Amino acid sequence: MSTNTKARKRPAARRGKQAAAPADQLRTLAASAKEAVQTKNGRFFLGVIQFLVSLLSLLYFKGVVRLAYNSMFYRLDIPEDHRGFYCFLVTLACIFFGAVMLFTRRQIVTRLVIMFSMPFYLPIILFNYRHLVLLVPLLLMVVITYLASGTSEGPKTIFGAVFIMIYILGAFVFLTVQSILQPATEEKVIERGVTENGRYRYSVVQVLDQGDGNTYVSVEPNTADVTYKYCTWFAKGYAQEVYHERPLDKFDAKWSVQTRAEITKELIANNPNTTLTLDAEQMKLLGLNVGYAEDIKVCSLSRSQRHKLGYGSEKDPIDERFAKFFRVSLVDEDFTTSLDFDKMVEIGLAPTCELRLSRMSDDNLAALGVPEQNEVLTVGGKPVFREYVAVLERKFDPDRRELTAFLDGNELPPVDPEGFDLDAIRREREATAVSSEEKKTTTRTTTTTEAEEDPLA
Repeated sequence: MSTNTKARKRPAARRGKQAAAPADQLRTLAASAKEAVQTKNGRFFLGVIQFLVSLLSLLYFKGVVRLAYNSMFYRLDIPEDHRGFYCFLVTLACIFFGAVMLFTRRQIVTRLVIMFSMPFYLPIILFNYRHLVLLVPLLLMVVITYLASGTSEGPKTIFGAVFIMIYILGAFVFLTVQSILQPATEEKVIERGVTENGRYRYSVVQVLDQGDGNTYVSVEPNTADVTYKYCTWFAKGYAQEVYHERPLDKFDAKWSVQTRAEITKELIANNPNTTLTLDAEQMKLLGLNVGYAEDIKVCSLSRSQRHKLGYGSEKDPIDERFAKFFRVSLVDEDFTTSLDFDKMVEIGLAPTCELRLSRMSDDNLAALGVPEQNEVLTVGGKPVFREYVAVLERKFDPDRRELTAFLDGNELPPVDPEGFDLDAIRREREATAVSSEEKKTTTRTTTTTEAEEDPLA
């Protein structure tokens, strides 16, 4: 019995040694790697790897800047059924870049990215405070990477206090400016929608103010948004008021579709002298830049523009004193020079050309971007907005976007089809007017009675 027992124990001991062998190998490999890293060549190799990996943090910085810009000039919308997966994607991205920055926390690139990213988190927080699925993972990563960064504790503490002060003051100033600029009126959106072809969206809004109130229609492009699979950034700063009616009332805003040729015929019939002012880009599209020239007075140009042409003004003391240094020829204030299209664009001038609509062909209009089918808004049978005209006048170009769009709220007001109770408002204002008139009459009567009773009056 004892011999069999010993025989059984030996294989068991061997199996234990075999099972322990992989763990021992891993520990040996880890110890060898640690020893290799601690050598001079090992530290150099690890430093090179960390530097190369730290360059990935530049992608994170680019994403933060882009997110801050979108937060100011776009309105983030995350559908309810996509919020869970959106949070998962944001968390996954934060874990990846957080691991990259923790691994390379002592690299100069990572430390700079962590510090320079801090101010850009302010607009992200201010404009997206409702979207916790975005903010919670991002803020957790920000706190962890900042506290664990390789920056010395002294500068880290100082910069941390500065960033906190920036956040507090920035939020205070932003909220204060928004409250000051907020109009002292009450608005109700009675209709909101997208046109049939999807290129524009519109809103019909009633405004109740101290006067009689008003109703207006605003239009903005529906093609300037940034759309992703799980969220959409709706562009702000493009809305334009195309119709305004006072006093406060309701009206029917109807959208229809007209062809390019029909609108051209209507515009020419209403005014045969309808003239379009084409900018430099439109002139190039129609080939009107070829042979274009304009006489320009040199004195009307800026100093840098004059110097690009090789001229200096006798009336400019700097030009007169440093003409040889600038290598320019001094000319009097009446001196003119002829500039072609390319030269005007080169020195920063904006050449324009006026062209009658009756002299433009349908192909010319198509080349300028006017679509064959155009959206038209009519109120009371009168057209108040034509896509045809908006394209020619470049009403919704990015260059004309309002830079104060970041002051607009990121939350759309709800739609109330009923709007204000106009009859109740009229009755209330009539009652107020009658009450004020009675008070005035009572005051005049009291004053007259007192004057009659006063013997010294």
